Amino acid sequence: MKKKSIWKKRIISLLTVVALIGSIFIYTQFTIKAEINEREVIVTKTEIPPRTEITEDMLETIVVPTQGIPSDAVNSKEDIVGKWTVAGYGIPSHSFIYGKKIVSKSEMPDAGILELEENEVAFPLLVDLETSLGNSIIPDSKVDLYFRSLVEQDEKSKAIYGKLASKVRVVAVKDADAQMVFDPEGYQQGKKQDNTNKEQTSLAKIYIFAIPEELNGLINKAKLLGQIVPIATGKSDEVEEEATNEESEVIKYVEESSVSLEKEEGEE
Repeated sequence: MKKKSIWKKRIISLLTVVALIGSIFIYTQFTIKAEINEREVIVTKTEIPPRTEITEDMLETIVVPTQGIPSDAVNSKEDIVGKWTVAGYGIPSHSFIYGKKIVSKSEMPDAGILELEENEVAFPLLVDLETSLGNSIIPDSKVDLYFRSLVEQDEKSKAIYGKLASKVRVVAVKDADAQMVFDPEGYQQGKKQDNTNKEQTSLAKIYIFAIPEELNGLINKAKLLGQIVPIATGKSDEVEEEATNEESEVIKYVEESSVSLEKEEGEE
């Protein structure tokens, strides 16, 4: 009877010790986890070079202590996928992604070039308040390009005016500081004036058009002979049409007033 009592006490003591150790272990793990406060964070799966569009397959999610996550690290795929790494700054593999090092396509300095499609080239055109229609021609709209000039004929100045190309796509509108005039939604952007908190509306100074390669020569020759004027025709999403030109007197004038450097057939 005495032996049974002793064994009973031993078992109770053993169970008490096991329960105590288990409680200490659980408390310790809970305390450590609470202090570490682990979180999921998005990092790069592979190295991303500068000026590269970020796709979902370049990213992965890992779990790290919250204290180890930089405050400016972006942790939302919606804010990362589709953005571009800035020029001169790539992102190594397994690295955090910092908000200041990624931008939308429209914020890239060469955004107009990035919007070009196959067999298109960029054509820049300086404009003023009049030829920009008071800042009303926005990216992704389409315009007709007209040529105008004064020529001397019979000792008199005569005007030439006519269409060079139809449905030419606007890919970028920049101000005198080469900054984008419009945001991605097509609204005018402003910039703060010196020594004041007021914002001044940015004015269009240069348009960048996407023109087919076959029209590049004609339009650049016309630019040297006179002035090219954009005439607004409507939004690009209304009718998807490629830029074209039709034979006209003004095109004949441009071609006949230009020197051809191509060799005649059979000429060495």
